[in-house]
Amino acid sequence: MIKSVLKGIAVGLVLVTAALFVLYLNRTDPWDRIPGQRITGEEVTEPVDDWSFMETSTRVTLEVRPSDPYSVDIRAFLHEGVLYLSSLSPENRWTQFLIEEPNLRLKVGNKIYKVRATRVGPALENEILKAKEQMNPGRPERTPEEKARNWHFRVDSR
Repeated sequence: MIKSVLKGIAVGLVLVTAALFVLYLNRTDPWDRIPGQRITGEEVTEPVDDWSFMETSTRVTLEVRPSDPYSVDIRAFLHEGVLYLSSLSPENRWTQFLIEEPNLRLKVGNKIYKVRATRVGPALENEILKAKEQMNPGRPERTPEEKARNWHFRVDSR
């Protein structure tokens, strides 16, 4: 009796594992911290010159590496009508993919924009970090090491 129950549990676990594996391989948009592949949504064809329609700090979905799409949810930051992507570490996979190929697709809500990301220089990087600190006055100031690891990319339509 116990043997047949254990066999049933084992078969159930194998089936659940197989189903999760198939779902993982066929994923599109990312889910929580699990990266996705090609994102889905409504393609916007007209270029965007002013991203002010977005909130100052908002979550977006990036699809980098067009040859083998890799998508993640990250926080974007709006500063003076320009949209910036924040990478907390240059070792992030998506950051490395973006350095190799700066063209990407950006999903905001259900709309997908074709954009190009350019890493900003030190002066603008400091300006963006100061603006972020002003938005979150209670948050402890980042150390110089944390600031050096925090990269920002300017987003422009292509």
